[in-house]
Amino acid sequence: MKKTYLVGIREVHVRFFSVQANDPEEAKELVNRRAPEAVDLELLEWSHELKPDTWSVEETTGKENP
Repeated sequence: MKKTYLVGIREVHVRFFSVQANDPEEAKELVNRRAPEAVDLELLEWSHELKPDTWSVEETTGKENP
């Protein structure tokens, strides 16, 4: 008898910030420490999914399916 499983795929997204800086390294440093001048644009872009060995799998009751 087949069972129902919930599979969680790990994905990577890119989150964009706007910041004024003297050079790219300073820009990264300001965003890294979430300096006040680093503005989160609340814009996400899908990049890729991780390999299946990082995914989670758990048996469910089957009620999660539409």
